Amino acid sequence: MRLLECQVVAGIVPFPVHMANPAQGPTEAELDMGFMQARSRGLNPRFVLVTNPNNPLGVIYRPNIISNLIRWARRRNLHTIMDEIYALSTHKRNDTSFESVIRVLDNNLGDDVHFLWSISKDFGASGLRVGFVYSQNVTFMQGLANLNIFSGVGHPMQMVVSELLTDDDFVDMYLDTSRERLRESYIICAEKLEEMVLPFVPAEAGMFVYVDFSSLLPEKTMEWEAKLSELLIDHGRLILTPGESQRDRMPGMYRICYAWVSQTVLRIGMERLSRIVAKIRRMDWSDLNETTLSGVI
Repeated sequence: MRLLECQVVAGIVPFPVHMANPAQGPTEAELDMGFMQARSRGLNPRFVLVTNPNNPLGVIYRPNIISNLIRWARRRNLHTIMDEIYALSTHKRNDTSFESVIRVLDNNLGDDVHFLWSISKDFGASGLRVGFVYSQNVTFMQGLANLNIFSGVGHPMQMVVSELLTDDDFVDMYLDTSRERLRESYIICAEKLEEMVLPFVPAEAGMFVYVDFSSLLPEKTMEWEAKLSELLIDHGRLILTPGESQRDRMPGMYRICYAWVSQTVLRIGMERLSRIVAKIRRMDWSDLNETTLSGVI
């Protein structure tokens, strides 16, 4: 559920846990700090929401990180919601670096750990609107069953998804192909970013790479991040997700999604990005206009 929907429908106020090294996952001290900051603002934390593999970083949190986080949440009497929507979109075949929370806890989730997954990302089927909740909390599942009448999946669609997920040969073939193509597209992005000397988080999964464009900003502010976004759209026809929309405190961070287009189009897009970056570095921002950026496209 999107943040806006969480706020409107459930009255939930999302509160971030800021980390010194987000790629490594939160430490106990950082979780404590986030909890206390939320309480100091009059909020009453009830659960921890974790996306693994992470969005937008594309990193995989190892089992010890997940175990430590759940132990911390239990000491605080919080529930843990594990969103594993990118679980099957790792960049390597037979990748063993990712372990579902179900395996980490040996399927003993208790009443306080809940698992989410959907076919929208791993199977590229967001239009089908089919998601899954796995929990061993009977009271929670009974309550969810009552709410489900407003968002239930139709019987014909359930049958289609059932046929899909029980076809082991197709699923294996599809995921192998998907992982191979994700890896190839990621390499296209990574090699071009290294050529542009733009720092980025090495991704292990997902369909995006998180890039640091802050060196291009005259001032490290969200206003200049917004101006860079406008520049990319207006003169490169490039849509990147800015860090501000992902609650990043550092201006100039962007998520590049490389799975939305073909590899041919991706190469064209990355070349356009490279040209814009080169012009920004050579020129004053006040000189960047329709004329000076005419050669980007």
